[in-house]
Formats: sequence, structure tokens, C-alpha cells
Amino acid sequence: MTATPATADSPYDPLKLIERDSIRQLAEARERCPVSQPRPGVFVLTRHADVKDALRDPATYSSKDNFVLDGGTRTADLPATPITLLDPPAHTALRARLRKWFAPSRLRREEPRIRAIVSDALAHLRPGQPLEVWSTLGRTIPARTVYAFLGLPEQDWDRIQGWSDVINDNFPQVSFDMPEMAALAGYLAELVASRATASATGTGVLDGLVHPQPDEEPLQPAEVVMHCIQLILAGTDTTGSLITNLLYELLVEPDRWQRILDDRSLIPGVIEESLRHDAPLQYVLRTATADREFSGCPVRGGSRVALSLQSANLDDEAWGDDAATFSLDRETGQATSVAFGHGIHTCLGAPLARLETRSLVEALAERFPGMRLAPDYVWHPAPRFMVRRPARLDIIL
Repeated sequence: MTATPATADSPYDPLKLIERDSIRQLAEARERCPVSQPRPGVFVLTRHADVKDALRDPATYSSKDNFVLDGGTRTADLPATPITLLDPPAHTALRARLRKWFAPSRLRREEPRIRAIVSDALAHLRPGQPLEVWSTLGRTIPARTVYAFLGLPEQDWDRIQGWSDVINDNFPQVSFDMPEMAALAGYLAELVASRATASATGTGVLDGLVHPQPDEEPLQPAEVVMHCIQLILAGTDTTGSLITNLLYELLVEPDRWQRILDDRSLIPGVIEESLRHDAPLQYVLRTATADREFSGCPVRGGSRVALSLQSANLDDEAWGDDAATFSLDRETGQATSVAFGHGIHTCLGAPLARLETRSLVEALAERFPGMRLAPDYVWHPAPRFMVRRPARLDIIL
């Protein structure tokens, strides 16, 4: 069996699956050609089992240039390599270093701060008021959470968000030649230099990277800056997309929102269902280091492999006949969602994203039980290749 060959307008090209009917197209891909080749040297995996197999085999599927398919910044162009583009053993050491900041005990200590950020974002809003979710809550709450988590001065948050919003809007076609990227990197470099001359505070990721523990190797300033940029970009747009996608699904069927109002214990499960049904990050890329075979289709060593997280999460072989349906009653244990990845590159910030989203939904249920979609609202996709969310979400509080 061979992969479906490249064509000028392949429906299985990951860069084209941004319309709402991509759910239908991906179902066709899983059925008709689970491994396709929409362009020379690029293969797309769509089945849950195949995607998971590739994600847990970093020796065969390298993360180098993970976000670059057409254009964009490659690993070799960066002043330091972020964790998402590293392979073991370098990845192993850095992940162990960062993981302690995302430990459950530390996140529990962060919860009051996150709930305060959510409360501040909602403080000026009133029942019955129109609101566009993405630009107000979706962008603001995750951004401020990450800045607080890093330990960035609060008086600089608006300035930092101005830069990072532009960078995220252009991702992955970004480089350090962009004015906004240069400004963000320069700001962080100054902050790193200032923190290096001060005593360690033990608070905030940036301070922890500047002042290593006795068993940790010191990092170069450029490495600290790169890791902070990675956390800013990874922790804002995807979490904002999760928030926006989830609120749409809860409001498009009013009975769903009523069930949340009646039973707050449904919120953690419905967050997982949103991640499964509408993966904020649509796909990730790997480079095959050797010849392999998926679903009977050969993939040549040296090829780029796009792993469709969205398709894997909708695979009826893993999730059952209702896999394409958003359900508040999805049984746990059917399969494992790959929205946050799988294996060694499982997103470190996943627990933080879940905590932010849960805090917001709980607060909205408490303050705005009459929340609903705006009249005549129509879902249109954001013009972003790798991210799944509506371009805007208009609601009435």
C-alpha cells in the first residue's frame, strides 16, 4: 500500500484543513487514505493509533523544526533551542528542569492568583452586555496567567501582550527580524540581566532559570530568553483557543450550558471533551530519521511527517461511532486525547491551561447564568493554519 500521492489541491494537506467541514474531510482521510502525501516529501498521519505511535517514538521521529512546514524560523536560525524542538538527551534534561514549576503542589499555590486574574477580567462586565470572547477573555486571561507564572512585572503586561499577540498571529512564519519578536527578546534579555545581579527569590520561572539549583547547569542568557518566549507563545494562543472553543460548544446548544449551571462537577470532563473535539493545535510536525510504515503505507526516512492531532482525536476506532459529536457524557477511558501531545513532548503547561479554563467557566456560571450566543452569530474559522478556533465569538452575558 502506498500513500495517496501529492496533488495540487489535496484535501488532506494539513495547511488546508482549517474550515469547519474539516471534521468531514478528516473522516474521509482516515477511511480512504490514513497516510497521505499531499506534497513531495511530506506525509500526513490521520489515525489515532498511528499518531500516538509516532509521538512516543522520538528516536525515529525527530522534533527538530517541529512547527515549520512552509517558511518560518528553523531550529538552526534560533539563538537557543526551545524544548519543543529538542530531542533526547537534551530534551530530557531541560524537561526535568522545567517540570518542577508545573508540579501539582506548585499549581495549587498558583490557583488563587489565577482566580484573581479571571475575576479582574470579568469585573467590568455586566449581565446582558455583548462581549466578543476571543479578544477579551481568550487572549487576556491566558496571557496574564503566563506572565504571572514567569514572574514578569505586572506593569509591563500590556506591553508584552501587544508584542506576543502579533507574534502569535503570524506563527509559525515568525523570526527574530520581526520588530515585535526583537522587542520581546530585548525586553526579556534586560530582565534576565537585571535578575542575574539580584538574589534569587525562588518565585517565578524566569527567576528559577536565572538562578539554577546546585544540581543544575547554569543557562546562558539567550537560553533563558528563548525558554521564556517559548512559554509565552505556547501558553497563550492555545489556551485562549481552548477557552473560545469550549464556550462556543457550551452555548451553541443551550441545554449544555444549563447542565453546567445545574452541575459544576461536569466542568473538568467538558474541558477534556473540548480538547478532544476541537484540538487547539491542529497538528505537529516530525522528521522521520529512518524508513517506517504506518497503516501499511511506507514513509521514507528524511521525510516530514505531519501528525494530525485533530483527526486522531476524532477517530471512531478510538472513540466510538459518535466520535465526531461533542458530548458532555463522553466516557473516560475510551482513548487518550492527543490535544496536548503524547509521550515525552506532552505539554508541560496542560495542567495550567485546564486550571485557567475551569476557573473561568466556574466564574461565568456564577456571574452570568443567562449567558448565550449573540443573535445570528455564525462560526467562521480563524485564518490560522495550525490553530482551531472561531475568528471571533460573540455572546450576550
